[in-house]
Amino acid sequence: MRWTLFLVVAAFAVAMFSCEDDNDYRKLREKELELLDNYIQKNNITVKPTKTGLYFIDKVKGTGDSVKVNDKVYVYYRTWFIDSTLLDQNIDSLGRYYDPLSFTVVPTGVSASVIKGLNEGVQYMQKGGIATLIIPSELAYEQNTSSGVPMFSTLIMEVRLDRVYKAGTAN
Repeated sequence: MRWTLFLVVAAFAVAMFSCEDDNDYRKLREKELELLDNYIQKNNITVKPTKTGLYFIDKVKGTGDSVKVNDKVYVYYRTWFIDSTLLDQNIDSLGRYYDPLSFTVVPTGVSASVIKGLNEGVQYMQKGGIATLIIPSELAYEQNTSSGVPMFSTLIMEVRLDRVYKAGTAN
């Protein structure tokens, strides 16, 4: 009888804490969406998000073919939180470029070596292009805290596509 009572109490406790977690997650997600809406209004962003929720803003049109799945790309970037706090970059404030980030573009839904929003965003670009990506948390780190990124954080990325190696070519 004691074990049955213990199991019932334990199950109830787990249910209560998971409900609290769901409410906390829901509140964090609502706060993220509120900050995103405010950012879009404040910055007069008129582009519509893609089906996945990514906002792609073309700043400088590149040349050549668009990036496709299985192409290897080299990019320079700056990443901010939506409140303009710098998170990461390989371009300094004087415009000097460091080692480019390289990765192979993968199909949507396949685990990538970079966040989903960057993997998707470069597919709208051409060599030499510069774009701003507004990346909601579900295309970034979701509800995980990774590399100092809080749960449900929308990221802003400025990306310059430096090089593209088409699938099957030497790089």
